[in-house]
Amino acid sequence: MLINVATLLREPVGATRHLEVSDERVEVRDVGYARVVDGDVRLLRTSRGILVRARLETTVPLECSRCLRPFEAPLQLEIDELFAMLRDPVTREPIEGIEMDDFKVVDEQYLDLSDAVRQYDESSRPISPLCQPDCRGLCPTCGADLNDGQCACAPEAGSAPWSALAGLAEALRTEESHGRSEA
Repeated sequence: MLINVATLLREPVGATRHLEVSDERVEVRDVGYARVVDGDVRLLRTSRGILVRARLETTVPLECSRCLRPFEAPLQLEIDELFAMLRDPVTREPIEGIEMDDFKVVDEQYLDLSDAVRQYDESSRPISPLCQPDCRGLCPTCGADLNDGQCACAPEAGSAPWSALAGLAEALRTEESHGRSEA
């Protein structure tokens, strides 16, 4: 997603631009990343380059952490990054303090939001995505997807997740009823 900022770089510090983005394709070919985004992008000329503040929406492919089904989910990205200039656009002098990891203005006229979108996308994904809030997951015995219905496996006696604690609670109640409480 290339944005031409050549005229903005020649304006004084504080100059701004606002762009509406609709069905814009974002690609980072080196890593096989491609998405379509919608939203708005605000650009602010600073002494070091262009400050980008963007609110973008996209959909991302995920895998449910319970049932392992692939699904797509909406994702909102709030990007706030400085795209540094390597050279002053007027004097052509190198600008000091540019780091290797900084996003950079390309050829003193373009900034490419693609890698920033990719990085924010990857860091904004949920750790344990669910295809639906009440996903039942997979049967621990046969591996059947319990969202499709109950499997043929018989539940093991005492296999409920809290059965050990229920037994302990019952033992404590029994001890209390006999006058001893050593908990």
